[in-house]
Formats: sequence, structure tokens, C-alpha cells
Amino acid sequence: MKYFIKKCTCIVILFFGLLFSTYGIDSLKYSFSFNYYKDLSDTYDGGDLLSCEFMIHKSCFGLLISYGDFQSHSIFDYTVFIEEVNKTLSIKFDEFAIMKTASISGMIIPVNNKIVAAEIIVGLAFCKAQGSQFHDLDYSYSFIENRFNYLYKNYEYFKETHFGYQLGINTKFFVLPRFGIQLSARMQDLSNGGTFFFAGGGLCFKLNQY
Repeated sequence: MKYFIKKCTCIVILFFGLLFSTYGIDSLKYSFSFNYYKDLSDTYDGGDLLSCEFMIHKSCFGLLISYGDFQSHSIFDYTVFIEEVNKTLSIKFDEFAIMKTASISGMIIPVNNKIVAAEIIVGLAFCKAQGSQFHDLDYSYSFIENRFNYLYKNYEYFKETHFGYQLGINTKFFVLPRFGIQLSARMQDLSNGGTFFFAGGGLCFKLNQY
């Protein structure tokens, strides 16, 4: 993992240096986008990501910087078997996770014209996550009344920082000269943080004339 992160860092730096050294600052193009993603993985049983992305590019190379806010809330059933009365009870638990995400990526842009653009993304991803997850429970059951005397749901709070890499693709359709619709997909693999598959889209804007 460390070797892969170092390799991705070198690629991003190479792309960034290529943009400035080959084309010059004045020839760079700038754009940004606001996107909404659904997490299709089971890392946190799904979730929603709002992301803002800023892009610098020229010709078929570019640099992408993004920042986002991820939230997940899931409900699952925990089964308790009461042997004395041969009864199985289902207890619902809520879990949630909140993440602040950021990434810096190099891009290859095989298609880029006034109407359509396609971008292949490879880079680094960072995440600060916090939330609560099920730990255990404590209960007392009344066999006479056939109900719980008490039921304590115990949660574990976590706060972690993760690093990893991401792969993705953007497809943009410009309905106006500086305004378009973006469809995106991302795969992020984070150290000890799981793997996420984000799919979604949003609005993109050109900041200077292409």
C-alpha cells in the first residue's frame, strides 16, 4: 500500500509539472463541479457523498482536487434467542458514519471538445471518519410477562483517519458553452477503511473559455 501511494504521488506530481512546464500558466483551463454520489459498497451499508471538484487541465492531461462530505445511516436486526421459552427476538440497531473526504488526482482526457469530455482519474484519497457502531447489548428478560425488563444497547464510537488511492471516470455533456452535466464513478480503496464504489453526477462549470 505504501509503495502504491508513493507511486500515485509521483504520477500526480509528474502530471502537475507537465501542465506548467509544457503549456505555461496562461494556457491552462479551469473548471469545477458539484456532484452527488451514492455509495454502492457495503462498507458502511451504503451512504451519500456530496463533493466539490476543481480541475486544471490542458490538452489531454489534467489535475483534479476534490473535497466532500459523506454520511451513512443504516439499521440492522440483531437476533437474540431466548432458550428458556424457545423464542427468537429481533432487536433493531442504528449505526452511522460521517466522513470528510479529499483527493488529488492526475487525469488523462482522451475526449475533450465543446460538447463532450471524458476523463480517466488516478490519484490519492484521504478520509477522516467518525461514527458509532454496534458493540454489544445487556438485557434482562421476564419469562412470566414474556418481555424485556430492560434492554441496553451499547455502541462503540470510532474516529479514524484513512489514506488510500482512487480510480474513476468522468463524462461531461455541455448543454451551454460554460455549463454542463457530469456523470461520474469512483472507486476508493482506503487503508483499514474499506473500499467504496461511488456513482452519481452533478453540474459542471467552465471558468474560462476553452
